[in-house]
Amino acid sequence: MINLLLVDDSSFMRLVLADMLESSSQIKVIATAENGKEAHEKTLSYKPDVVLLDLIMKDYDGLYAVKQIMSHCPTPIIILSSLGNTNTAAVFEAIEAGAYDFMNKPYSEMSARIRDLEAPLLAKIRQASVADRSRLLQHKASRNSNPHTFDSHLSYDILAIGASTGGTGAIEEILKRLPSNFPIPIVIAQHMPADYVPLFAKRLDDMLPLTVKVIQQGEKLRKGTVYIAPGNQNTQLVSEGTKDSVRLDFTDNKFQEFNHPSVDCLMHSVAEVYGNRAIAIILTGMGKDGTTGMKAIFQKKALTIAQNEKTCVVFGMPKSAIEKGAIQHVLPLQEIPGFVVSCLS
Repeated sequence: MINLLLVDDSSFMRLVLADMLESSSQIKVIATAENGKEAHEKTLSYKPDVVLLDLIMKDYDGLYAVKQIMSHCPTPIIILSSLGNTNTAAVFEAIEAGAYDFMNKPYSEMSARIRDLEAPLLAKIRQASVADRSRLLQHKASRNSNPHTFDSHLSYDILAIGASTGGTGAIEEILKRLPSNFPIPIVIAQHMPADYVPLFAKRLDDMLPLTVKVIQQGEKLRKGTVYIAPGNQNTQLVSEGTKDSVRLDFTDNKFQEFNHPSVDCLMHSVAEVYGNRAIAIILTGMGKDGTTGMKAIFQKKALTIAQNEKTCVVFGMPKSAIEKGAIQHVLPLQEIPGFVVSCLS
C-alpha cells in the first residue's frame, strides 16, 4: 500500500483526485492539505510515501512546500499543476529543489479531464514510492567556465545522451562540468512534455558557456553545440557524406519503448552515422528506452556509458542497457563528465 499526501487548494480537486487515486488498490490518501505550509507539517506528521502537490496555492505555495519538505523530511514529490502550462520555470525550480517528477494539470477542473491523467499519474506514483530518498537531492556542480587542452586528432565525433525521470538534473550536472571549449556536438533526448523542452534548453543555455538549443529540422550539427530533441517528434541524425556534414531530421517511425522523443531512435541513428566514433550515455529513467539504441552503438565498438544505480533517481533505463550487454562503463553521475573529457584528450 502506498500512503499518499494530497495537496491542492481546491476542495473539489482534492475530492476528484482522492476518488481517482483510491480506485487503485495500491494507493491510500492518508491526508490532504490546502497550502504549502500545511503540506510540510503533514509530511512531518504522517510520513507519507509520496506527496502529490499543486504549485499554485494561497499564502504558502507548492515551491515553499518542496523546499521545506526536502530540507526537513525528504519525500518523493510529484508536481501536478496547471502552472506548467504557462510558467514552466517554476516547475524546473521545484525539480531543482528536489521534486521527483511533474505532470501538467488540465486547465479545466472538470473531472472527466482530470481522469485522462489516471493511468500515467498512477504509474508515476508507483515509481516515486520506491525511489531512494537519498538520491532526490544531488550535489550540484558549479559551472566549469574553463577551457581544456584537447588533442587535435579526436577519437570521437559525437556525444549522445538519453534520459527520463531525474534526467533534467543529471543532464545539467554533466553539461556544467564540461569545459567551455568542448570540441564535439552533443545531442540529447530527454523524456518531457513538448512545451517544457524550449524552456529546458533556454535554462541550460543561460547557465552554460556552451550554446544549447532545441533541434530544428534540417539543421547541421556544429561542434561545441548542445541539441535537445523536441518533445513532439522522434529525432534522427542523417549523414550527407562526411562526419562534418550531418544534419538533424525528424521521423514518423515509432519505437516500442517510448516516443517523442525516443532515445532508441536517436541512438540508432548515431550508431549508423558515426559508427565507432560515438560516445553514448544512458542516464536515470524509468523503463527500457535507449537499450536497443545503446546496443547498436556498442556493436559498432563505440564508447557506451551508463549512470550507476547509486546516483540514479530511477535505475530503469541504465539497468536495462547494462543487462543487455550494451554498456562498457558504469559510472557515478559526477564522474561521467571527467571520463568523457579524458577520452577526448
